Order: sequence, then structure tokens, then C-alpha cells
Amino acid sequence: RGDLTLGDTDSLIVDVAAAAGNKVVVVAVTPGALLTPWRDQVGAVVTPLMPGQEYGDAIAEVLFGVVNPGGKLPLTFPNAANEMEITKEQWPGVNGAAFYSEKLEVGYRWYAAHDVQPAYPFGHGLSYTSFEYADLQVSGRTVTVKVSNTGDRAGQEVAQLYVKFPAEAGEPPLQLKGFSKVDLKSGETQTVTFTLDDRTFSIWDVTTHAWAVVPGTFELLVGSSSGDIRVTANTTSAVVAYV
Repeated sequence: RGDLTLGDTDSLIVDVAAAAGNKVVVVAVTPGALLTPWRDQVGAVVTPLMPGQEYGDAIAEVLFGVVNPGGKLPLTFPNAANEMEITKEQWPGVNGAAFYSEKLEVGYRWYAAHDVQPAYPFGHGLSYTSFEYADLQVSGRTVTVKVSNTGDRAGQEVAQLYVKFPAEAGEPPLQLKGFSKVDLKSGETQTVTFTLDDRTFSIWDVTTHAWAVVPGTFELLVGSSSGDIRVTANTTSAVVAYV
């Protein structure tokens, strides 16, 4: 495909949604990001990305509520084409050379660095139930958080751990450092555990050509997606580097 649209299908979705309203569910089979200008006019969007041959049965089970969806987006869906303002020099390049002037601000990191809310953030995914996060604790190399199913049916949640480096490190403000999927019955609470290590707090040192721990205080952020942070806490790299 030449762009992130669905071509003429976009206008068809708008027309059908105008007639049927929130009864319309769009099932978008796409190899990557997709523009969804009609997203506020439909009842739901199901994105299996590039599924296998049995995905028809799988989608039907999700739509009819036989299965509670628990997947998360492994990428960001933008609001508009070239929302990140990628230049020709960056892609496809000039005279056979591409310049990576975006540096580390790739994908969800760009959105966090520029405080832009995308159409659907990295890590996003809905469920037929709901989840709450509480009691984020940090003890040495171990981070724990309690995740509760507050809805009326069983479901799966993917808790995601992001780290914010000290400002002087020059890193993007949000970086995924861990995730854990839990199965929860209605009303059930489980403790999710993340294990930190030196790499969690490291950047690549271009002088020594090795990973180097950044000194200072880091913010730990845990939530349901990169755009839905629920609980935060602080820790220092020294706790990890010298334990």
C-alpha cells in the first residue's frame, strides 16, 4: 500500500456508520499502523494485524463475546499521515543516504517527547472487563504492582513498565522496560512483578562502545499502555548498579 489509509473503504465506513451508528464494528487487517478518521463514528475497531487462516473464527468469538480480547498494540496509530513530520532526508533519503535526525524519538517515544496524544497509543488494547492498578512498590531490583479485575467477567491484562531517565541523560521521556500478562477472574487481584537490572538504567556509550549505567533518580511508570499510566514511583540507578 502507498499510504496508511484504507482508500475508498474509508468513505464506505463513514457512509455505513452514518446509517447504523455505533452498531458498526470495523475489523482492520493491516500489517502496521493505520489511519482511522472514522474511529469516533463507529462502535469499535478490532485490529488482528496479520492473522493466520483461522482468524475468522477468532474474530467471531471476540465479536460475540465468547472470548474476552486481551491483546495490545505493538505500535502507535497516528492521528494523521506523517504526524511525526519525517523529512525526505530522513526517508527515503537523498542521494542514497538516509539521515536519522530523529535520533531516539521513534514510535511512542516521539509522542511522549512531544506531548502528542495519538489516535491509539503503543500498548493500547480494550477488554470486556476493567482493571485497576495500585500499590506500586520498589525494593532493590524488584518492582511490584497490584492489578485488579474490577469488571464482571474474567479477562487478561498486560501490565507495562516504563522508565523515565534523568533529564541530563538526553533520553526520550518514556521507555518500555518490561511487561507481564495476567489472567484475572472477576474481582481477583494479583501482584505483578518486574525485575530490574543494569540495562534498565543504561544508555549506549559511543566512546567506550558499551552499555553504561546513568547515575541519578529514575521515574518508574506502570500502566495499561504508553498513553494510560496508572501508578508511578521513583528509584535510583545506584540501587541496581551496586546491589
